[in-house]
Amino acid sequence: MHKTEIKKELNKYHINSTHEKILRRINENPGITLCELTKGIELSKGSVSICIKKLEEKNLIQKYGTFDDKRVFRLHPTKMGKDLCSRIKLMQILKI
Repeated sequence: MHKTEIKKELNKYHINSTHEKILRRINENPGITLCELTKGIELSKGSVSICIKKLEEKNLIQKYGTFDDKRVFRLHPTKMGKDLCSRIKLMQILKI
């Protein structure tokens, strides 16, 4: 039952469970890079990049460049992204 509610919550933002998994990882590790993010996820860098772009378009994360290497971006959740992760975590705890 609670998976259906979580899916409804994700649908409000037009994202899926893969996007949520990546958003959760960014939320748990603010400042994570794309390379760090792809470790331990069974997705290619290209697939993760597409998910990041979608999450950025939905204003759930922000990318910040680094000073030492302009090709490297640090990923941070926005307030909206943090709030979504908190709601989903609460649903999972309460098994809604």
